[in-house]
Amino acid sequence: MRKHFWITACLVFAVSASLFGQEVPEKKLDTLTRDDTDVMKELFKFPGIPTEPFARKAPNVKRNDTIKIFSLSPIHRRVKRVDGMALGVGHYENERIEFQQVNGFNIEASPLPLALMTFALNAPFELLVVGINDNSVSNVAFMDEEVDTYIKVNGINLSSGGFMGGAQMNGLNISTITAMNAMNGFSFSAVANGSKKFNGINVAGIANVSYEGNGLQVAVSNVSRKHRGIQIGLFNNSKNLRGFQFGLWNTNGKRKLPFINWQFKG
Repeated sequence: MRKHFWITACLVFAVSASLFGQEVPEKKLDTLTRDDTDVMKELFKFPGIPTEPFARKAPNVKRNDTIKIFSLSPIHRRVKRVDGMALGVGHYENERIEFQQVNGFNIEASPLPLALMTFALNAPFELLVVGINDNSVSNVAFMDEEVDTYIKVNGINLSSGGFMGGAQMNGLNISTITAMNAMNGFSFSAVANGSKKFNGINVAGIANVSYEGNGLQVAVSNVSRKHRGIQIGLFNNSKNLRGFQFGLWNTNGKRKLPFINWQFKG
């Protein structure tokens, strides 16, 4: 009995020595410097399954790559182009959006007329006589400001308000009041058309104001710093005209005359 006890004790001692006397290698920490996305791609790498969803978005990158046939406006910043119809309350400058385009119909229920009636009641009255003021062209502030084009519409724009600022319109524009970088086509505004440059026909209930125009302006007051074409209204003003003016009082770089005026060279 005592012999069996010592044999068992020796075995226990031998096993303990082998376990606790042996050096256990230290577990090394994972020091891989690869991006987590690489690991995810390897873990979920199956044929036919894209791994792009695991890719992280690079910082300060403005995603603007989606094309839609219908979109609400303001258009989401990830939408680059709408080929069809944009419907909503309008387009507004956003530092997170560089440029967007609508090909087709742009229809807006804009709150701009309400804002105009609330905060700029005097604007329509000032626009009525803008064409008779010799300094009126120089006093139109938006013409001198460099504003990047952030929205471009090719087609038809129907708006209860209108564009304000960096817009370009190619086609038919019907609005209440509008100010844009460029207008190519036909534009009708109940109050005023404003553009840095227009090619075509501008008709307004009160005033047309442009930096450079090629075509026809029809309104109570028409103003264009550089105009190639015809102005028809009560008051017409162009410092650099190549064409005719028909109205109650007409001013150009050559002369001031009632009823009809013209200029064909400087």
